[in-house]
Amino acid sequence: MVQTVKNKSKYKVFFRRVSTTNQDLAMQESADSMYRKNYIPNEILILNEDGVSANKLDIEKRPQMKKLIQMMINNQVEIVYAFDRSRLFRDFYESNYFISLCKKHNVKIFFTSAGNGHQQATDSTFIEGVMNIVSDVEGKNIARRTEEARKRYPPHKLGYIKQKETKQYIKDPSKKDSLLQFFTAIKKVTTHKDLEETLKEYKKALKTTTNQLIKIARDPFYAGYDLTTGRNKLSHVEPYLSYEGFEELQAHNAVLLTYQEIERSLRNQDIYNVSCGICRKPMIFYMDIPAEKAWYSCSRKHSKNLLGTEDLFLIINKSLGKIIKHLNTELLLKDSRHFFQIIRKNVDAELKSLEVKKHNLMEKIIFDTDDFTNWKENPHYVEITKLENIQKDRLNLIEEKGDLLLENENLVKLVKEYLHKCRQTNPFFLTSLLIRTLYVYPNEVNIEVNKFDYIQDFRSQYIFKGDDLL
Repeated sequence: MVQTVKNKSKYKVFFRRVSTTNQDLAMQESADSMYRKNYIPNEILILNEDGVSANKLDIEKRPQMKKLIQMMINNQVEIVYAFDRSRLFRDFYESNYFISLCKKHNVKIFFTSAGNGHQQATDSTFIEGVMNIVSDVEGKNIARRTEEARKRYPPHKLGYIKQKETKQYIKDPSKKDSLLQFFTAIKKVTTHKDLEETLKEYKKALKTTTNQLIKIARDPFYAGYDLTTGRNKLSHVEPYLSYEGFEELQAHNAVLLTYQEIERSLRNQDIYNVSCGICRKPMIFYMDIPAEKAWYSCSRKHSKNLLGTEDLFLIINKSLGKIIKHLNTELLLKDSRHFFQIIRKNVDAELKSLEVKKHNLMEKIIFDTDDFTNWKENPHYVEITKLENIQKDRLNLIEEKGDLLLENENLVKLVKEYLHKCRQTNPFFLTSLLIRTLYVYPNEVNIEVNKFDYIQDFRSQYIFKGDDLL
């Protein structure tokens, strides 16, 4: 017995979005109110995205949009009401994806602002594509203008108090002296060590981060200027520096920039999951920027256990080399040939069985048929034709598997070459494939290798001496 279930009414979705928390949804609510009156409350679903930028966030980071798309895929939506196209998407590709879903699941789109000169939704892929491009360009222009406005009128700026009424930026009395001292001190910095000591001192005094302090030292806003599109004086900003003082400070940009580059380079070395062999817990990553050194360390209720990243990377690289060297490609090819023979044996048996069936059917045609005028319509002949097609498919399968076996032999050579190159260019990727865990002890590194059949004669212990594993 087949039981049928009556489909529930599909939702009429009212989708609204504002980009920032400073905006509100009142205008969009007002625009769609006359359409909401046409439905009973149970038919309506309201989805509000408050403070969500369609320029900066893709679908995966927009929960309400993800919900709407999933409902469309589940055929739960009849029509989507939105103020205009920009409320749904600004990205051209995501807009096209959304429109294609609407077409596939018969979802209509209606723009509540269409009476104010906006182009209403159409069934034309071309027109919608053009409108999506316009929305994409407009969105990028808005983002650019917003960024430019933020440089002149940022919502928050360390060392300043923003007066809402006059939009003036005055110095924060609680941070004024420390910030002035910071600018004076940063001008005297000539080495990375001096810079680190200065950042450490004023990070504490100003309750901020080292990266934020470096940004402040390079920000013309503190001189009362916006230099994005030329030398523009910001009359609403009370400066900490003269323009000449700011330019003098930028003479030290080389130290600031190289400091950031070293920090970024060292931080990028923290790519492996390294555990302490003593307590079996993750080790903590440390770095010394002036010395350009980084290391993993652990001292949880035991003597300090540490290992420099240079030594660790060298050990990992050499270990990967050993693993690749002991990768038995001949065994892999041997298994490929063995599986091919099994497939061929099974197919040969099936071909013989098919041949016997064809022979039996042919005998029935010869001995049981009196009239051969319409022999092609004979059920036995039709069945023989089907069996012959199956035989062709099986022969094609054998040929295909034979070609794959030949490709395997070439592929194995390419894989081994790739693994050696990957060991140099992307050791993290290769480590994730071949190495399960890394345990660091005071005098050794324990590397647990992912076991599989094609690693042969791989010793359990190697001694690291100089720059090689013995």
